[in-house]
Amino acid sequence: MSSTPLELIVLGAGAALPGRGRGPAGYAVRGGGLVGVTLLDCGPGSIRSLADRGLDLLDIRRVVLSHFHADHVLDLFALAFARRNPNLDQDRLPEVELIGPAGLAELLSVRQAPFDLWTRDPRHRVTEVFPDAGVGLRLERADVVLEAREVQHTVGALGWRVQAPSGASLTYSGDTGETPALAELARGTELLVAECGLALDEAPEMHLNGAAAGRLAAEAGCLGLVLSHFYPHVDPALAVAAAAEAYAGPIHAAVDGTQLLLEPGQAPRPGT
Repeated sequence: MSSTPLELIVLGAGAALPGRGRGPAGYAVRGGGLVGVTLLDCGPGSIRSLADRGLDLLDIRRVVLSHFHADHVLDLFALAFARRNPNLDQDRLPEVELIGPAGLAELLSVRQAPFDLWTRDPRHRVTEVFPDAGVGLRLERADVVLEAREVQHTVGALGWRVQAPSGASLTYSGDTGETPALAELARGTELLVAECGLALDEAPEMHLNGAAAGRLAAEAGCLGLVLSHFYPHVDPALAVAAAAEAYAGPIHAAVDGTQLLLEPGQAPRPGT
């Protein structure tokens, strides 16, 4: 068991359209016995914001992707470009594992300028996952257990659960409509990070609104809920209030830089 809490650091709490204080999707997870940093999605601006959040580029050990929309994956290329910089000792560069749905290897093989050889990371490995419908998938690594379920968005879109050696876990929805698969994935987790791309008068079919996120959190029995991935037209305060009608636990409206600490069996608490 690790003595350090599992920590979520929000790199981007917004979506494809620009919003004040909320960039495109990106989340960093560390502590709890994890080696280095795991990124959940890597949208534009994720890599630029690492230093602002006290994170080191060379601490990144894996990037876990939910789906291939540009606001979730574009900084994969920025990550590779940064890691190839001649100011870094290439012989001591740690390997990064890139994990995502089928098609990830093809995405990384783009060979048109500006995505040339400088955006080919020489020390990465690709893991494509194929969850069984209704069952999901489990990946075990030395420092983490990752579970995935297909969610209701693009073909092959995934929600992910991160289980640390400490025993604490968090579940990340990716982009999804209201689906039982997400509640099943998040069952008993310390924290559900749920996208909230829709206003309350929009049907939660391909994205969630605050009310739908609250219902899913209540069904999952998680110990805390973070609403994120806000589009500019979504009022975070209204989203939190709507979620609270269904879910009695603590609810946070994420902004870039939000930090939460997770201990097994305890509600998340703000980081410093």
